[in-house]
Amino acid sequence: MFSAATIPYDPEEQDFTLDELQEHLSASLSVECTLTEWEGFDIAVPQVRVATGVPLTIHIEDDPEYVPDDLAELVDRAQGLLSAEWMDALRRCAAKLEVMEADVGFDFEKTQLDPAQPDVEAVVIEVARFVGSLAYDSVNDEWLVPEG
Repeated sequence: MFSAATIPYDPEEQDFTLDELQEHLSASLSVECTLTEWEGFDIAVPQVRVATGVPLTIHIEDDPEYVPDDLAELVDRAQGLLSAEWMDALRRCAAKLEVMEADVGFDFEKTQLDPAQPDVEAVVIEVARFVGSLAYDSVNDEWLVPEG
């Protein structure tokens, strides 16, 4: 699956459920948010679905087999772009929230989800704010830092 945005976080500092994330987004944004699941490969992945112009889903990835390596690569690429404080915070992250287009299936060529779109950016920024982090927009190769 293609992730349009990644929000790294430290699960030891941020203990939450997708229910809590869904409730927070519903209260903070004027967009419908529901709990759902992606099913495939004999697994079910819990997600929050957000009804932006191009609907998106958010799910947690915290597998110690690959997530720390993925995040270390992101940190390396952020060198010189982010403050030392943000770099230190990212180095402590061992989990991430992935933001993807809800209805794309496996045809990644048709992905239309763009975190630069105002409604999508608002969701991504609010998710980052919720976990006290920032977001990497992989579509536009840039970091989104919540203000305040």
